[in-house]
Amino acid sequence: MGRPTIVKESFVAAFALSGVLCACASGPHAAQEPTLASSTNATQESGGATHSEAPAIKARPKPPSPESITVKEPGGDAENPEEAALFRQIDEAWGQRNDKDDQLLLPLPDAEHWKRVRYWGVEHFVGFRYGSEHRVLAIGFVQEVPAGTPVTTDTCMRRFEAWGRPQTKPYDVKFGPFQVHHQRWRDQRLEVHTVDGEFSAVFSTTQFSAAWAAYPAYTDGCLIYAVAVPWRDHPELAKQVRDRWVNEAFTQVDPKTPTRAVRQPSP
Repeated sequence: MGRPTIVKESFVAAFALSGVLCACASGPHAAQEPTLASSTNATQESGGATHSEAPAIKARPKPPSPESITVKEPGGDAENPEEAALFRQIDEAWGQRNDKDDQLLLPLPDAEHWKRVRYWGVEHFVGFRYGSEHRVLAIGFVQEVPAGTPVTTDTCMRRFEAWGRPQTKPYDVKFGPFQVHHQRWRDQRLEVHTVDGEFSAVFSTTQFSAAWAAYPAYTDGCLIYAVAVPWRDHPELAKQVRDRWVNEAFTQVDPKTPTRAVRQPSP
């Protein structure tokens, strides 16, 4: 899988904190079952009604040539590489990537074109980026729980929020409505949170869509798996990418150890 690189750009750390950590630090959360927020998948009402005012569906842009698609730029030689990369995140099959010590397998669309990285300024277990321009970010957090603490999706989510809240203070974060999705993972209840928002850092404002799930993965610890997608010029595509993760990704997470995974020091 290759050794991770150190990502030192301050905006990346700010985005990771704001898009993933800040988002989970606020409430209240309205419960909602997961739905795919893609207008192209909407079903029409029965009864033969004519939907004359339905918006026209934008034609798909020409995809990049296969040989031009790389880890550095998964959008390849497309006219708009960012748009092309997001479409790949919607269309490509799921694969799995591991941490450097092979203790955890995490689902990623178009898995071979993600790079395992370390995000400077964010305490985490494993991180991935999609493209050098950070088209999408995925981060896994492993947190210890005190002896005797019940390890459930609820306690894991609450502990993660309490840990993340003080780290959000440097950023001017604004949120849209929070949503909670309930799923099943290894025959246990799994809580997934989603939000759209924006934060200010490095003299600019970044809008994003984010989702994260809290796993009772270990006898002595919790696992959080999160995705954050910056909008840039494609807010609807970013939301569709995030929503695909909600519908398809989080139930595929596969911890390989019964006890809490711990990063081993680099040789």
